[in-house]
Amino acid sequence: MKRFIKYIMYTGLLAVSFSSCKKEFLDTVKIGEQTEDSFYSNDDELVKSSNALYAPLWEYHYNWGRVTHGSATTDDAIDREDLQYHTYSFDATHFLFTYNYRYNYRGILIANKLLQNVEGVDISGVKDKDLQKRVVAEAKFIRAYYYYDLVKRYGGVPLIDHPLTAEEFISGRATGKEIYELIETDLKEAVIDLPTKVEMQGLEQVGRATKGAAYAMLMKVAISQASPGFASEDFYDASKWEDAKTYFKEFDKLGYSLYMGDYNDIFSEEGENGSGSVFEVQFYDSPLDDGAFTNNGNFTTFLYMPWLGGGDPYGRNQSTYDLYLAFEDGDPRREASLINSLQFADQWVLDGETPGVVSDDHTSFYNYKHYLSKEQYESLGNFRNSPVNERIIRLSDVYLMYAEACANTGDNDALVYVNMVRSRARGTGTVPADLATVTLNDIYQERRVELCNEGGRWHDLVRLGNLEQELKIDGYKVKAKVVRELDGEDNVIGYTISDLDGGSPVFNATNIDAKKHMYYPIPQSEVDNTNGKVKQNYGY
Repeated sequence: MKRFIKYIMYTGLLAVSFSSCKKEFLDTVKIGEQTEDSFYSNDDELVKSSNALYAPLWEYHYNWGRVTHGSATTDDAIDREDLQYHTYSFDATHFLFTYNYRYNYRGILIANKLLQNVEGVDISGVKDKDLQKRVVAEAKFIRAYYYYDLVKRYGGVPLIDHPLTAEEFISGRATGKEIYELIETDLKEAVIDLPTKVEMQGLEQVGRATKGAAYAMLMKVAISQASPGFASEDFYDASKWEDAKTYFKEFDKLGYSLYMGDYNDIFSEEGENGSGSVFEVQFYDSPLDDGAFTNNGNFTTFLYMPWLGGGDPYGRNQSTYDLYLAFEDGDPRREASLINSLQFADQWVLDGETPGVVSDDHTSFYNYKHYLSKEQYESLGNFRNSPVNERIIRLSDVYLMYAEACANTGDNDALVYVNMVRSRARGTGTVPADLATVTLNDIYQERRVELCNEGGRWHDLVRLGNLEQELKIDGYKVKAKVVRELDGEDNVIGYTISDLDGGSPVFNATNIDAKKHMYYPIPQSEVDNTNGKVKQNYGY
């Protein structure tokens, strides 16, 4: 069910210009012209305005950057065409930083306009006052979401909580603490009037922000502020571990449950918005809309599927051998999360062809969570239009955040919730699910394998203070050797994965500077556009 997005691709709100002419008849609004002042005037327009809140989340550069910046700068993945992430040689001019920054602020602008025109305003044409409260709550949730994406990537950024006048247009940076305070205020106010997921399903509005998503975001925000990697930052507050537990207790009343079927089903079209889904970006195959900026499909799938040497798919996000080795042997999540390059080539050959190889293969693995079978891919009206949603917050993430908060406060629930995630993942498999005891390292390990290539690894390493240790000092293995296993008739029956001949070398990201790389660079264009009022991050 993707009802609210499936039929509306809302690209923005109408702009208003005002004449400086003195004659009143020149200052009147043209009949039939929609302006910002005349918008937000009835129930239907409130729904349209709330649809616009989600528009930046659909843009393909936004999701591309979200996953790439969270994975390809870590030991989980490398970008086949953009090895500067892997080597930490990127700078402030990289286009994905620019897109991420601008689309976050585009979403914030849309939220600010809605709040200015709807919150606390007596709108005579609005008949459903509960709807009015709901769209205000959605705007606050979304504004908090975009600001959290900014503050975890860039630190303190300009704090803009209303549409700016010309005099206010160039703003300097707020502190990280001020940004986190705004986020928390927005989420605490939003959670009051947001419906539950079940209520949204009843309204046929699946995919919108919900009460559960708001509590999950409050947990993320609290844990970020409490994490030891940010001990030197002005927003650091170890007491936030207790806050995260409090938010979870409220979240846990809302009836979410872990999906108990095959793990890989979670990331299929059939598994969308399931029992363990907390927040995901909705997409569908709209074959008549084929532009990269106007279609309703998920272009990110196409970007990350393995590359066979032609123009498509692009094969941008290759999983590493180190990630493969991070899984316990027999953990079914490994096969559901990673596909080796020969396996992919074998699945995509045409009838009668000799099994092929993946071109320009840096690691021997790809991200199976962004994947379509050859049959699914060829059935699309346009290659950009993968119908599969982007999973943003899943229940297992919430459970592991709670376990981490418990472990940091001496609460035995940590063991319970880690084992719930492990047991669900293994099903009836032979790998033991339950741990007898749990440490923080066990939780970090579980986060890595459960949530791999979903965009969270870099922030986890930074907030825990482990980025330099894991990537530069310890290093990681990038590529494996993959060999087909054949039967007596030369049919492929499996694959053997091992170190490269002579041993797989360990890559050390020697360019990492722990102080510099706890944040990404502010896009240089934003620094230049403000004549330096927005200061660049340290080291860039």
